[in-house]
Amino acid sequence: MREPETIFLILVVIACLILAGCVQSAGNSPVPPAVVPRASVPAPDPAIPVPAAAAASAPQAVVTVIHYVSPLRDLKDSGLLFTLQVPVEWNVSTWRITNSDTSDYRTDLVGGNAFFVTSYPSSRSREQEFRDQFRQWSPLPVESTVTMNDIKYDRFETQANGNTTVAYLANTNSANERGYASMLVFTAHDSNRFEKEDFEKVVSSFRYFSTRSAGTIPGEEIPVYYLSENAVPHTVSTLDPRMFDTSDGDSVGTGYSGGSSKGGSTSGGGSSGGGGHCGH
Repeated sequence: MREPETIFLILVVIACLILAGCVQSAGNSPVPPAVVPRASVPAPDPAIPVPAAAAASAPQAVVTVIHYVSPLRDLKDSGLLFTLQVPVEWNVSTWRITNSDTSDYRTDLVGGNAFFVTSYPSSRSREQEFRDQFRQWSPLPVESTVTMNDIKYDRFETQANGNTTVAYLANTNSANERGYASMLVFTAHDSNRFEKEDFEKVVSSFRYFSTRSAGTIPGEEIPVYYLSENAVPHTVSTLDPRMFDTSDGDSVGTGYSGGSSKGGSTSGGGSSGGGGHCGH
């Protein structure tokens, strides 16, 4: 063999050996695992307090307030043409107060000036007089207008000394057929959480009726007492329409029963301190 051919073959063999080594090295080399970057967790800020575990709290006692609800009864005044509902234990009566130029009637629902109804000959001047009196209350009352049972009222409410006083003054245009307008006033103790609500329910039951329907309206007649100059109070057990004629400045009635005190304004017997509550 010639020398050039020998050298060429040696070079071919060497090249094959080198290539075989590279392929073997590439096939046997392990593939390194992919490196997943770790999420960076910020170090806690020492300025932010770490909340402590909530302490176990002891169960709190639940106080149940029982609202005693009295049965109701219907009352009516066939002379003043109004009716309302009150608790059965309330002792309600009406007094006629005779003045020189007018006759007012005061119906005591709860004694001690706690709740009463004033019926008076309707006039704009009298209405304004009462309104001005209410506006002298301290603190000044909150005023609003409400309509109940077709009677439009100016409503006044104030709070003082642990009591809430409310007045409903009927509009002159809401007088009844005999020309009497009504004013309802009550004072409720704030310590009794239900008293104001119960008194409001009595107010909401107040309504007028017509002379024609007086005989059919259900309810007990409210006893009426009246005073006149140099006269003793009497109970009117049978209402006489003449007692509402104020033209002669005196009063007339039938079915009298005795009394002993002389003139002046006297309050009728009423239950004390809101001692009964109306129902729901």
